[in-house]
Amino acid sequence: MTQGCVNAFARTARTIVLAALISGLGAGTALAQNVSGKLEGTVRDQAGAPIANAQVFIVGSTFNVTTNADGYYFMNNVPIGTITLQASFIGYKATQIDGLKILSNQTATQDITLEATPFEVEEITVVAAVNPLVPRDEVTTKQRVDGEFTRNLPVDRVTAVLALQPGVVASAGGGTLYIRGGRADEAALYIDGVPAQAGSRNITGQGNTSGRAIIGFGPTVNTVAVNSFEQASITTGGTAAEFGNAQSGIIAVQTRSGGRSWTGSLGYESNDFTSASNGLNRITGSISGPITSGLTFFLGGDLEGRQSAGFGQDREKDPVFVQAGRDLTIAVPQDVGNPLSDTSFVDVQKWAIYTGECDAFSSSADPDIASNYGQDCRGSRLPGTTNSNWRLTSNLNYSYGTGSRLKASAIFRQNQTRGFNPVNPINVSGTLGENRIYTLNWTQNLSQSAERALAPEVGLSYQQDQIGRAACRERV
Repeated sequence: MTQGCVNAFARTARTIVLAALISGLGAGTALAQNVSGKLEGTVRDQAGAPIANAQVFIVGSTFNVTTNADGYYFMNNVPIGTITLQASFIGYKATQIDGLKILSNQTATQDITLEATPFEVEEITVVAAVNPLVPRDEVTTKQRVDGEFTRNLPVDRVTAVLALQPGVVASAGGGTLYIRGGRADEAALYIDGVPAQAGSRNITGQGNTSGRAIIGFGPTVNTVAVNSFEQASITTGGTAAEFGNAQSGIIAVQTRSGGRSWTGSLGYESNDFTSASNGLNRITGSISGPITSGLTFFLGGDLEGRQSAGFGQDREKDPVFVQAGRDLTIAVPQDVGNPLSDTSFVDVQKWAIYTGECDAFSSSADPDIASNYGQDCRGSRLPGTTNSNWRLTSNLNYSYGTGSRLKASAIFRQNQTRGFNPVNPINVSGTLGENRIYTLNWTQNLSQSAERALAPEVGLSYQQDQIGRAACRERV
């Protein structure tokens, strides 16, 4: 048996994005789709009097500040996620706030009460944070999805959760989101604060004589695995002027970073038990933790394979046949009335049932037909539709000084699919797509006080997209 493949297209697109954004003076300034938030509050004693010069810091990081004469403190560029906050002052027992949520581009308010003590003690008062349902400075219509919440849901794609938000609809395959009735390319995607946008790739001259363009090929929300993001949001209301190419809405995804303790997870999922399933197998895993003082890492992703494309109920009642070798060869004259005319030899193929009711021909008098020509019947599964993909997210996060930090992240995705044409089963196509995104976020704290901070924030991104397709024709 021979096989010939024709390369339909192969295209690589590279994009470099530089965004240098400088935050202004004051607690309420928010100029960018950044990957950090703000934190403020007041430290008081049990009588309600403010405590000046109290030390407030985020446990496991370099973020720290002292309160002013009114007991007020303020921190800018705080990494998003769940943090532990601690406040202390001489003559008072230290208080620790656990489970405080920091949201992207929002200000969290956390007041702290210290208990006076006549002598020095090492005991710490631990208080659970009360996180508001709606941030106080939310000025646009925005829905957020917490990564920790999503990881506890029976979903394998971020879009499965985002599609539940008002004004958002997912495509039939779940890979594309449509916001407020707009097209897929009318929504801007930001990953770790920088644009990660798909575009149109003109593929004329690369084996594609029709001159078609690949519309929208590139990273999507699902480029990041469910176990690898900290927070995702969709803005469906009015947006600021700095966000371009966003007619319908903005999708923002922030990847996870390591914490001050070691954590990890490993999971396996499968429905590859009967022919009534699509043969799914998926492995997920992540690991994160501290490397040295101020330096943490995160590594996570998933590996997935399916033996068949999705199908509806009672799919086996619609049979599909595949070639099972040559049955016989027939001599066919070009002119039946002319014995001297040229003769063509035509192969007649054997056809075995692949998708369908497997015992449909078991009672045939022909033993070859009864045995399905020795081929396995797959019940509901479709031939030539296997697909696999893997996703990997990694980053390093380094905090130094009094709130400065550097985050480098890399995101990889690869997807392989096979296509099957039931009208012409001998034609099989395959597609290989890859996305790579490298991001560097840098925040340098130039000035920090209890009331305000000055810090330039820079984001660098390098994106590489590649897709290829091959059409194969099998013959015996």
